[in-house]
Amino acid sequence: MSKQEWYLIMINRLIIFLVIFFFSVFISFIAVNGTNEIYGKKEVQNITYKLPDSWIANISDKQFRLLELSLIDGSDFNVVLFANIQGTADQNIDRWINQFQIEDSNIETIKDTLSSKYISTVELYGTYEVPNMVNRNAPKELRQEYGLLGAVIEFGNSIYFVKAVGRNDLIKANKSNFNDFIYSISLK
Repeated sequence: MSKQEWYLIMINRLIIFLVIFFFSVFISFIAVNGTNEIYGKKEVQNITYKLPDSWIANISDKQFRLLELSLIDGSDFNVVLFANIQGTADQNIDRWINQFQIEDSNIETIKDTLSSKYISTVELYGTYEVPNMVNRNAPKELRQEYGLLGAVIEFGNSIYFVKAVGRNDLIKANKSNFNDFIYSISLK
């Protein structure tokens, strides 16, 4: 065997060794950390989600709330992710609808069945009656030209609620981000 053939064999073995080493490290990383980091997913309690680039999320310390989300620029658009609140998907969507003064023709609801989850969504625009959970008898605070994007995500034995409220223009501009967010939610 010539010196040149010996070098080629050694380089070939080195390349094979490096490829095997790289894939071993990569598989070990996935085994320990999962794929969430690779796909840019974050987690809270027992779910993972992908956050739109223009949103920020804060883990909530309020009962039933997992996350409170808003736009990075601080515009009048807020999203809340709830878990374990009472009622069915339809009951919660009806409650959200009743927080608005609207005509029925301005309400769009969609139900989507996926392999691992069932998603119900609602979109509406009108005058928002800001709920006052502390004093239900207090005068209603009304916000004109507001909209709502709502979603109920049902897994086998758990249910999550996502409610976005804000100015009409911000709701419309963030509809795609909202849909990306709710469809990214999955169980760990």
